[in-house]
Amino acid sequence: MTKYQEIIDSLKKHNPAQAEYIDEEINIIIHKLKFLSQDNFPKTIVLNQQTNFEPMQDAIIEEKVKVAGGQFISHWIDNPDCIIIVQSNESLYSHIADMLNNPIVTASSAYQQNNIYIIQENSFNTDDTVYLRDAEILAEILQPKYFVYGHDGSAWVKFDVK
Repeated sequence: MTKYQEIIDSLKKHNPAQAEYIDEEINIIIHKLKFLSQDNFPKTIVLNQQTNFEPMQDAIIEEKVKVAGGQFISHWIDNPDCIIIVQSNESLYSHIADMLNNPIVTASSAYQQNNIYIIQENSFNTDDTVYLRDAEILAEILQPKYFVYGHDGSAWVKFDVK
């Protein structure tokens, strides 16, 4: 059972309207993406500022990336097409240059194609109540031709390296 299905099942008991809304919205995302080939799902690595830009190894974030139209990877050897950095505080911009100067990062397809994004949403991936918003944020980043929720510029930004 997926995490979002667990959330929906739990919500059905005390907030059936919210459960139905989340189920509907997640299914819209999944349905739109089911007609795309696997080649259209960018290999995505998610880094956390709080853990010194280490790749996240979280099953829930992996599920969210998959729901949103990406292929979750947790190792640089897999050469990401997209790098997503989860910001934890304002010092990010003073430390990001060191991370981006790492030869492993600069050699990645994501860096070469300028596909680096910063999620600025403080509540990102913190608990079940933000699952849908997290999926929407990731869908806007990973599949911008198909999803526009209005989170660009408020919950996330593209980071230009070139």
